[in-house]
Amino acid sequence: MLREKRMADTEMCESEAIERVKNGDPSGLARLYELHNSRIYSLCLRHTSNAFDADDLTQDVFIQVFRKASTFRGEAQFTSWLHRLALNFVRLHARRQRRHGRVITGDAAEQRMFSAKSRSCNPAQRVALAQALSSLTPIRRTTLLLHDIQGFTHQEVATQMGVSVIASKSRLHRAHIALRSLLGSGTANNHPG
Repeated sequence: MLREKRMADTEMCESEAIERVKNGDPSGLARLYELHNSRIYSLCLRHTSNAFDADDLTQDVFIQVFRKASTFRGEAQFTSWLHRLALNFVRLHARRQRRHGRVITGDAAEQRMFSAKSRSCNPAQRVALAQALSSLTPIRRTTLLLHDIQGFTHQEVATQMGVSVIASKSRLHRAHIALRSLLGSGTANNHPG
């Protein structure tokens, strides 16, 4: 019961903060930032693999929350609305990076994925993942790196690789199946990609 009361208080604080932001009160934004900044930062970091970019994007997202709060109608949870807003910023950032020639491909993308900043798995898991990736066919590997690591949409991957969106999705799906199989069996060198 005490936990439910705390959750209700948090929801009330969030809804009150949203109303304050809608009325132009920056104290509401400070409360929303306090409640959600770590989740948004994690999302941005996961998609950019760069702490500086993730920090900048997180700030930009909350500035946009202040500007766009009036568009939040309350039909969905605020966290869903905020998540979509953050994803839009991440995608826009990726497009800008590509436009300015900062797309990371091939080995550089893998180096970024396995850099010291990547703390999501231990060294043994990283080695297994690197072996599994190298076992994939070049087409599946490139599709996976472009979509999963660099955050390109299927449309963007399809355009870059000169295939249809359906082919891009199919290649990614097959790459995921192959990776799961390779990582599940623990023998990344024996499986065709």
